[in-house]
Amino acid sequence: MADHSCVKSTAMISSDEALKTVLEVARCLPPIVVSLHDAMGKVLAQDIRASDPLPPYPASIKDGYAVVASDGPGEYPVITESRAGNDGVGVTVTPGTVAYVTTGGPIPDGADAVVQVEDTEKIESKRVKIKVKARKGADIRPVVLVHYLFFLIIK
Repeated sequence: MADHSCVKSTAMISSDEALKTVLEVARCLPPIVVSLHDAMGKVLAQDIRASDPLPPYPASIKDGYAVVASDGPGEYPVITESRAGNDGVGVTVTPGTVAYVTTGGPIPDGADAVVQVEDTEKIESKRVKIKVKARKGADIRPVVLVHYLFFLIIK
């Protein structure tokens, strides 16, 4: 018969006690900086929060036309297009003009509402008929700095 006297009998411990033991001997490693490509499978050292509003401009929430709300229904020249990712620098919508905007596109200076494409009729390539009275602020997502500042991006 084999002699098992060198084997020490150990009683089972609870999972809570095992966790406590592991946490007592485990040590935190210092954070390291890795490329996004090399980050797969890693854990963040700290949460990542937004430092600026995104997007940093008032944006259209629908495809349509940026208008001056007080102009009302009628036919207008389309002076430019503003698409998501396009900064629209130097573009100003003035009374009697409109700008085509896509969802997420910046609202050009001077415009104070968006009329969705369903409420318009294209007359020719650079002219559109606005069929409804726009309400100031309609279909525009304003820049809300307080809401987005420090917004949790990645945990």
